[in-house]
Amino acid sequence: MHRFKSQGMSTRLFKRSPWVAPKDRVQTWNVVTGDKVAIIAGKDKDTIGEIKSVDRKRNLVVVDGKKLAKKHVPKQPSAPDGIMRQEQAMHISNVMLLDPETQRATKIDRRRVEKDTKDGRKVMKWTRFVHGTDVEIPKPGKRYDDVRSDEFKSTSATEALKVTFEPSLVSPPLPSDLLKELANPYRRF
Repeated sequence: MHRFKSQGMSTRLFKRSPWVAPKDRVQTWNVVTGDKVAIIAGKDKDTIGEIKSVDRKRNLVVVDGKKLAKKHVPKQPSAPDGIMRQEQAMHISNVMLLDPETQRATKIDRRRVEKDTKDGRKVMKWTRFVHGTDVEIPKPGKRYDDVRSDEFKSTSATEALKVTFEPSLVSPPLPSDLLKELANPYRRF
């Protein structure tokens, strides 16, 4: 905290993040962004939420709408009284993945499974399973759409590959008047 005071910066604006030694970091993460988890400790115990973000360097996760804290901000339309509710990070040990069939908190096994790719190859991948069973816990899909709406109006591939300009050494690439204007009259040869 004292390093911010010497620089003239407020510690309220720039909070120091708790540092976790590399030997204490979780090595194998079974939780990714978008997973449904049960909170097993803290003020939101026995509730279900979705992982909003994961911080692997500090062993923390943020669960959407859980562990809310009041944050004082300047008055604005979204917070007319100057107080906002904001999610706080919680330790990874306070959450457990849900069994996809029973929707209850469960322990996880990780196994290497052979999977087929789109081009027909077989690849070994780590997959999550409910402990002691063969029930696979799928990873959540990506939330964004790869196809933009303006791509349908763009130039087709055949039109883009058509050659429309062929350079020649007969005429300069720029008009001669422009070349004279850009030339430096004070340049010595």
